[in-house]
Formats: sequence, structure tokens, C-alpha cells
Amino acid sequence: MAYRFVLEVPESVAQEVNTAVGTVPDAQVLVMRNSHGLGFNDPFVNLSIAAHSLAVVERIYQWMLEYGQPWPDVRLVMHDGRRVSFAKANVSLIIAAIRRDQPWVDHTMPQIGVHEPKPWLSAAVEVQPEVPTLYLDDPESLQRRFETAPKVPVHNLAPAEQYYDEVLDLHVVARARRREDGTFEVIEGYYDPKMARLHGEEADVVFLENGPLQINLERVPRGYPLPYAANPIHLHTTATPDHIADVRGRILVFGNDVLESEPGTLRFVDPYNVIWTITPAVAIEAPAPAALQG
Repeated sequence: MAYRFVLEVPESVAQEVNTAVGTVPDAQVLVMRNSHGLGFNDPFVNLSIAAHSLAVVERIYQWMLEYGQPWPDVRLVMHDGRRVSFAKANVSLIIAAIRRDQPWVDHTMPQIGVHEPKPWLSAAVEVQPEVPTLYLDDPESLQRRFETAPKVPVHNLAPAEQYYDEVLDLHVVARARRREDGTFEVIEGYYDPKMARLHGEEADVVFLENGPLQINLERVPRGYPLPYAANPIHLHTTATPDHIADVRGRILVFGNDVLESEPGTLRFVDPYNVIWTITPAVAIEAPAPAALQG
């Protein structure tokens, strides 16, 4: 078959997704096995799918709509290990990701029928990401946070947000634009980075945190060089031993440079010129939850 790709789905819905794929005439699940690359205890299953066309993508979204909210955490696993969340994309974006990830298909398979319109879900019923709960909405609080938390300069905010969410469980708590006088204007509600870029309304700063650990992503104009490979930012944090093991597995999937990986200590360089040192958290009364501690 033309396309072969891997879905990563929660174990609790793996059989349902397998059944949904089986209803598509030109697609089938070849292998269903425990996922790999996220650690030994992750609750996900990998489904290796072969398909003559990508109509199976539409069927998976239809199943998600039937399942209802909260949307199941279904992901497309790329050849380089990156994950693309179905709940954060739509039919067209997932299809484009598969085709970009397998460019040889367009050059080696007869493109019969590609001119015919495909019955993708209409924009009105495509799965849309939920509006995140951003609880930092006071410009003065954001200003203090911006001045105290470490700043990571990046050209594109969205990939950096996704990286820190997937690797270090750092979640977006606020986005803001900078006014001419230097103060912040909070961006409320749903934020689409692609549309914001088209309309010249991109965020200037994204505030991330996981418990006490806080960092700020600061957008640098794309024409300005970033100081990568020079003057790295050094950050130290703590985590439970289990979570350190999880992070170690994630950075290996992303291909980050590991500087030290001894028992109890993990040092690595992320793609944004930050050297992270993670050491075990010391539990005083009870073991800390599996989240990074600042």
C-alpha cells in the first residue's frame, strides 16, 4: 500500500481506533503493539497503518467526533519521532504532515484520481482544539514574571511551545503582545499561531510553567540571528527519579545532545540553546508528584 504511518493512541481506546480503521476499505492496521520512545510505563499503544489513500484520516476524526470531548489523545508519529496531535490539528493538516513525512509516495505511485475532490470534513465540523485555560491575565503580574523568570529567545513560538510541553511538561499559562510603551497586552481566548502570523498579530512573549518551574519564550524577529551554540542559558530544576527517566527517554527521541546521564542526574542541551540540569527532588514527607519541581 502507498502510505504507512503510525498512530499513537491511549491504550483504553486502542481497540475502538482499530475498529474504526477497519471500516475503511483501503486501510488496515498491520501491527498493534505497546508504544515505544516515551518510557516503559506510558499508557499508549502504537497502531501501524497501511493505506492506499488517506481517507482513513477523515474516518479517525469522525470517530473522535462520535467519542466526544475531551478528545482522545490520538497522535501521528513522524519518522523522526515527533508527534502531531489530532486534537490540535485538523484533517487537512494531518494529511499534509503524512505526505511531507513520506515524500517518496508522490514521486513513485501513480497519482490516479488526485484531481477529484476529497470528501474531507467541512471546516464547520473539523475538530478544533479546546481553548486553553490561561490564568495569568494581569499585565502587571506578567511584567514582574517577565523580569524574573528565565527568557528563551526563539524565532517561532509555536514549535518551542510544543517542544517544552512534550519534553518537560511546561504548559502555556499566558500569551502577550508588547505595546509601544513596553507594557504587555494579554491575548485572551483561542490563539492560532498561523493566522496570527498572517495578520501580523503574533504574540511577543509566551509564559510557560510546571509548578514552581517557570520560563518565558521571547519572540525574536526572524531577520535577527539567535545566539545558538554561544552563550547558552543554564537552567537547573529537580524532578522525581521516574520523571527524570521519562524526560531522558523523550530527549533521546528528539535527538537532543545529552551531556550527562548518570544515575540521579540528567544534563542535556535543548534545541533553543538551553542547557538543562535535572536532579532528583528530595521528598520531605511524601513522594512528590511526577512533575518538574523548580
